[in-house]
Amino acid sequence: MAIISKTFRKFAAKTSALMRNKNYKMMKKLAILFLATLLPMVVEAEETIKVKIGDLYYNLSGSVAEVTFQKEHFGFYKGNVVIPSVVTYKKKDYTVTSIGKAAFQWCNGLTSVTIPNSVTTIGNGVFRNCSNLASIVVESGNPKYDSRNNCNAIIETSSNTLVHGCKNTIIPNSVTSIGSYAFFDCSGLTSVTIPNSVTSIGSDAFLSCI
Repeated sequence: MAIISKTFRKFAAKTSALMRNKNYKMMKKLAILFLATLLPMVVEAEETIKVKIGDLYYNLSGSVAEVTFQKEHFGFYKGNVVIPSVVTYKKKDYTVTSIGKAAFQWCNGLTSVTIPNSVTTIGNGVFRNCSNLASIVVESGNPKYDSRNNCNAIIETSSNTLVHGCKNTIIPNSVTSIGSYAFFDCSGLTSVTIPNSVTSIGSDAFLSCI
């Protein structure tokens, strides 16, 4: 009986240790699965905040910044606007990568805009009804846009499409198309010469220019 009892105790101890090891592995797997389900929630919960830095308003998210309009109305920006490539908020740097939809809409006091080479996304209607906007410059080295030949416009480099213009735009001979709404509501525009290199003009490219 003593031998049987001793054998049973050894068996029970080994079984208990084995069960603990299995439980540990299972708990580890469950913990990994739990963390995996939480990760998308953390990414989705990344906060976007609107702040004023210098003379411009931005939407900040992650490590990037988007130029936007003031609060809930337009017409805030005036004079010569130079968009920086990097802004700092609460000791954290944000790369300015985009100009949001209608960011400068109805800014009749706006006269010029300089866009850094970090901006690779520009929303629709950014210069709508900016009647006094006379100069648009994209800094050299931008991977997506350019203002070749001092044209006072934004051209999508890869497609040679003029996507945004102003009252002083001179369309270069290298441009092959004019994008939709490129001069939308450009009330200061009095004339424009379209070169023979242009083979397509998008819908409403010159809507409400009169």
